[in-house]
Amino acid sequence: MARRRLLSTVLTAAVSLALVGVGVTSAGAATGAAAARACSPGAHTLAPAGSHVYPETGNGGYTSRHTEVNMVYDATTNMFLPGNNVALTDRATQCLTSFSLDFERQSANASDGPMMAVGSVTVNGRPAAFAFVQPTYPGDPNGQNDPDPLAHEASQNNPVGGPGSNPLPPACSPELPDTSVAADSLDGSQCPANKLVVTPSAPVKDGSMFTVVVNYTGRPGVHNDGDGTTEGWFRAAGGSFVTTEPVGTEDWMPLNDYPAAKPTYDFYDTVNKGKTTIANGDLVRVTHKAPDANFPAGSDTYHWHSAATIASYLVEDGVGNYSFSTRRASDGITYKEAQDTSISATQQASNKAVMDQQQDITDFESQFNGPFPFDTDGVAVGTPSASFEEEMQTMITFAGGRASLGTLYHENMHQWWGDNVSEGGYALTFFKEGMAQLAQYLQAARNAETAAGGPGTAAGRAAFQASLVAQFNTNYARTGSFWSAAPSNPTPFGLFSNSATYQRPATAYIALWQILGTGRFTQVLRSVQRAYGGGSITEPQLEAAFQRGLPNKSAACKSQLSQFFAEWFDTAYPSGTAGEPDITGPGLAGPGFYGTHGGECKKA
Repeated sequence: MARRRLLSTVLTAAVSLALVGVGVTSAGAATGAAAARACSPGAHTLAPAGSHVYPETGNGGYTSRHTEVNMVYDATTNMFLPGNNVALTDRATQCLTSFSLDFERQSANASDGPMMAVGSVTVNGRPAAFAFVQPTYPGDPNGQNDPDPLAHEASQNNPVGGPGSNPLPPACSPELPDTSVAADSLDGSQCPANKLVVTPSAPVKDGSMFTVVVNYTGRPGVHNDGDGTTEGWFRAAGGSFVTTEPVGTEDWMPLNDYPAAKPTYDFYDTVNKGKTTIANGDLVRVTHKAPDANFPAGSDTYHWHSAATIASYLVEDGVGNYSFSTRRASDGITYKEAQDTSISATQQASNKAVMDQQQDITDFESQFNGPFPFDTDGVAVGTPSASFEEEMQTMITFAGGRASLGTLYHENMHQWWGDNVSEGGYALTFFKEGMAQLAQYLQAARNAETAAGGPGTAAGRAAFQASLVAQFNTNYARTGSFWSAAPSNPTPFGLFSNSATYQRPATAYIALWQILGTGRFTQVLRSVQRAYGGGSITEPQLEAAFQRGLPNKSAACKSQLSQFFAEWFDTAYPSGTAGEPDITGPGLAGPGFYGTHGGECKKA
C-alpha cells in the first residue's frame, strides 16, 4: 500500500507539473488561451480501447519519421555520459499542446534495471517543460490525468480485478520480478510513471514537422516483462548486449514504443577507444577522436544508418569487444557478422559455420516471400544469457555465446515478417511468430527434399510436401493446452506461448498453403510484402490478403475461409476437451476445406 500511495503522489505532482505552461506565456495569455481551445495533448497510448497487452505503449498526436541516436557511452562503467541524447523528428497529426514518449528511466529491478535521468528537453531547438506521469487505460473517458488511482493499475487481463476488484481496464502490463511468481501476482498494482510528457513553449501546429531532443544520462538496463523474463540493455563484460522484445527499448532510450511506430534511424555512437558498436543498417564510417573529459584515453564514433523504417522493439545498438566483418554477397546483400571476442575460439568457429549460411537461408526464404527487403543482413552473437534470441532488424542477436541453425531460419524469416511488415499491435504477435515458426518447418521440409533427391526431382518435391503435411498432422493431433488460448487474444504472461503464438498459427499457415496451393500461397506472401512493407498490418488486412488468394472466390468459399480464421486465430478451446478447429485443408488431417460443412465451397 505504501508503494501505491507513493505512486499516486508522483502522479499528482507530475500532472501538476505537466499543466504548467501548456502553450501559455504571461506575455501572450490571450493568444495562448485561443491556442488551448484549438489544440490539445496527444494521446498517451496507441493501443486501442480495451487492450490488456502493454496498453501503456505508444503515443498519439504525431507520427514518428526519423530518430537520431547520439549515444555517449562508457563501456567500463555502463553509463551514458553528458552529451548523450536522442533527436526524434515527427510530424504532428493534430495541433499539440503537449505530447508524450515512452521512457522507463528507472524500475523496481535494482540490480539490472535502468537508473537514468533527463537533464533537458527541447522542441525545435527551444527549451520545453517535461514531466513523468503514469499511463491511464486507453479510452479513459475521464482523460489522461484521471485522478482515480484505479485508472492507473496493472493487470494481465481486462478488467483489472485484483485484490481491489477493480472493474476498469488495465493501464499497463505488470512487470513481474521473475518467472517463478504467479501471472496475476501484481494485478492491481500501480503502473510506474513511464510516460515522458513534453510541453513545448508554443503549440505544435497540425501537419508540421518538429524535432524533440531529449538529453539524458545514467545507467541503461532491462525491462521486466509480463511473464517475468527480462529484455532490453544487458550488461556484458565488454559493454552491452541489446535485445528488446517487446518493449525494452524504452529502458535505454525515449521513443514512441509501439510496433507500428516505425521511423528511420541514424546512430552516432561515441564509445571508448577500441570498442565496437553494432546497430541496424549500414556502417557509414568510424571516426577516431582525441581524449576529452568523457574519454581520457580517446574515443571512437560509429555512424550507422538505416534508410529502412524500424519497429520500436527491433532497434539494435550494442557496444563491446566484438569482432566484426562484412561481405558483399552474390545476391547483392551485404552480410555482417559480429561475435564477442570473449567467446572461446572453438565456439566462435562453430558459430561462424552457422552464420556463414545466412545467405543460403535468405535465398531459400526469398522463394516464398519475394526479394529480401533490406540491403544488409547480419548476425551478432553476445555473451549475456538473455532468455531469447531476437530478429533485430538486419542484425539478428544470439545470446549466451551460441548461434543455432534452426533459430537462424526462424529469425531470418522475421526480416520479412515482423521487421519489414510489422504487427499492428501486440495482440498480433502470433502473425509474425507463426511465419517464423513456419520457416523452421520449411527447414525440415528442405532437409527431407535434399535427402530424397533434391529440389529438382519429383521425389524431392514430394518429400518436401510430405514433410509439411506430417508436421500439420502431428500438431493437429495434439491435446491438452495446445488449443486452450486464442492466438489473437494473449495475456502478457502468455504473449510468447509456444503453442498459441508459434505452433498453432504456423500450423494454420500450412493449411492455408494446402487450401490455396503453392503458387497462390506464395503470391499472397509477396503481395503482403509489397503492400505493407515498411509499415504494419492488422489481422483483418492479413486475412483479406488470403481471401484474395482463394482459387474459388465464391461467397461460400470466402465465408468458409473467414470461419477458418476465426477458429485458428480467434478461438480458445478449453483444455481437456475435444475442441479444436474443424476446418483444415486438402490432404491434411481433419475435415479438410473443400466440400466440407455441407459442400457449399467447391475446389476451383
